[in-house]
Amino acid sequence: MYLTPRLLRFLVLSLFFSSIYSKAPRHQKNMANCTLDTTTEGGGPWATRPADRDPSELPTIAVIGGTGRMGVHLCAAWANAGYDVTMCSRKKEKAQGIVDQLKSGEGYMKKVEGAIGSQGDYCVPPPENKSLTSKWKLHAGDNAAASKADMIVLGTMYEQAWSIMEDSSVASNIKGKGKVILDMTNPFMTRPDGYGAGLPKDGPQAGILIHKEKLNDPSTQWVGAYKHILWTLILPEGPKNPGRRDVEVFGEPKAVDMVVELIYRHGWRPIVRGGLDVAPEYEGGKVSFGKIMSNLKKEIFGGEKLSVGW
Repeated sequence: MYLTPRLLRFLVLSLFFSSIYSKAPRHQKNMANCTLDTTTEGGGPWATRPADRDPSELPTIAVIGGTGRMGVHLCAAWANAGYDVTMCSRKKEKAQGIVDQLKSGEGYMKKVEGAIGSQGDYCVPPPENKSLTSKWKLHAGDNAAASKADMIVLGTMYEQAWSIMEDSSVASNIKGKGKVILDMTNPFMTRPDGYGAGLPKDGPQAGILIHKEKLNDPSTQWVGAYKHILWTLILPEGPKNPGRRDVEVFGEPKAVDMVVELIYRHGWRPIVRGGLDVAPEYEGGKVSFGKIMSNLKKEIFGGEKLSVGW
């Protein structure tokens, strides 16, 4: 994604003025390893906060692309929030090394080299209470293991997601089983290594719609979220910047409800934008003056605080 100097200046000024005039209510930081705060969000744009549940009642999660930067950060955050999480990779051994380090209480730091090194490194800090990590229900698995989870997360590059689903037999194994798929892929989020080049103009303009069409399983429910959040802001005990902790969500009802609860439990706030029909409007990487102005208006008059403004 490339921002012209003019667009960048406009964005900075927009966020500056929104911080002055925002009517957003104040909230205390909700630490992810605490029980769910069941207070309301003051009648704002946020989804209704569900009642707290015992961790044993929560859905299981498997993350395809779990050893990537976004995957590692989210696996740690979700495990800290009480979820049973499987970090998936082509080779289980790669995921196991990361899982072992996270559960040791030392966090996970790794320098990223090569074409995408300029985008940032792995930087999961140790939690304040290191003893809790040994109790995390965080596991390692290969990609095929993802089919066993209640919620399957697509956390890899868009161009790789479907081939992984097919090659690992996840796509064929989950049909008819009522799974939920959280699609975080960003076909328009340009990367230095060539990924994120967009979609053909004559087809659906959202990766989640293409994946749903390819799977062709009425029992599977789809949801999109976390598309505009940098992994560096996702920490085990909550958002790095608690003043900007809103996450846009869209999708089918059962899947949306599951992700709304997930987002609240690790200290963020979900804003539901609609069903799958709005997916093209919320793909990451699509920057425009219209979208920036719309988000600015929502901040000033609605109190929204998106983690990233587009």
